[in-house]
Amino acid sequence: MSLHYPHLAKPPKGLAAFDRIAEDTTPSQAAVLLAFGNQIRGGEVPLRARAAALKRKGFVGEEPKSEFPVPRLRAVEGAVSFSESLARLQKLHAYTPRKRAASGNVTAKYENAYRDCAERVFKKPVAANAADLFALCLDHPKALVRIAAAIASLPLTTRPQQNVRALVSGLKSDDELERSLAATGLARTYPDHAALRRLSRGKAARRVKRPRNTSLLIHGTWASDNPWYQPGGDFFKHIQALRADLYGAADFFRWGGGWSDGARQTGSVELRQWVESRNEQGLDLIGHSHGANIMLKATDLGLVIGKAVLLSCPVHVDKYFPNFANLQGPIFSVRVHMDLVILADGGGQRFSHPQIKEIVLPIWFDHSATHEPQVWIDNNVAHKISL
Repeated sequence: MSLHYPHLAKPPKGLAAFDRIAEDTTPSQAAVLLAFGNQIRGGEVPLRARAAALKRKGFVGEEPKSEFPVPRLRAVEGAVSFSESLARLQKLHAYTPRKRAASGNVTAKYENAYRDCAERVFKKPVAANAADLFALCLDHPKALVRIAAAIASLPLTTRPQQNVRALVSGLKSDDELERSLAATGLARTYPDHAALRRLSRGKAARRVKRPRNTSLLIHGTWASDNPWYQPGGDFFKHIQALRADLYGAADFFRWGGGWSDGARQTGSVELRQWVESRNEQGLDLIGHSHGANIMLKATDLGLVIGKAVLLSCPVHVDKYFPNFANLQGPIFSVRVHMDLVILADGGGQRFSHPQIKEIVLPIWFDHSATHEPQVWIDNNVAHKISL
């Protein structure tokens, strides 16, 4: 759950997102920056190409343009000098980098420059203008926008060390959305960075004999120590009230939680071994983020499961796609609009497949919202997935 950014059903969109700097506009601003960043990396074209090469249909990458309009960048041919961006900000907006006040307050000069710079990008969406906006956003009073700018501009900047510092700083945030976004952005470019090592340290618990169960929760990247999915956690207790046979012994499943294909491959193997060693074939599985993808990969490795519930799952159909022959029940994909962490991950936002039912919550941006008990209650999720 995000401490700083409320769940939004109708967020500001397009240029209107940059009219002011506040908690309710900040996620929209971050989403625009991340969308620009993904365009610089090629957008959904490589995702679709890899899916097509494997003849896998049912992939939809981005939020519909009518839902969240972001201009298409042009003239993206290489790095843009950071010093040149600062010079343009001074010339066009009379702005130079400043030290942010400890309170996070923003000056009128910054807010005016910010709005004017964003308007320039929307009117003329070329790489140089986007680079100027990124440079200005690295000085933004809200950490979420600084993190998004650092992620988006990594392939474009001539000063990546500044971006890395912003992401490492974001790992220390007390806000789950900021932490998750910073970690995903850092891992996407620097998967072996030392600051990420302490985030993936899941430990397998000793095996406990107990009667057979029929459902299991699986955490996502860097979440092995998070309490929400563990016995006694808030989401665990919510699901347990619906499914009394939810697996809750001391040897509950956890995987390393690293952000890499290798870590997820290992997690998939470990999940299959965990299930088979406990004679738990046919479990209904509920997985969050890339925890959902290790579920899908495990079916490709021979694991037989019942129902699959994917919460905020980054869509990479070329790498993680269900083997429907090993599914005894339906697949549900529960997500929010324009998930910021999925944008930073580079995955698709949703599936489009007749055997995968999409449930889109009336919430924007928040990656963790799909495992919040109150969100499930307010949106009657359990009924929609027949849990």
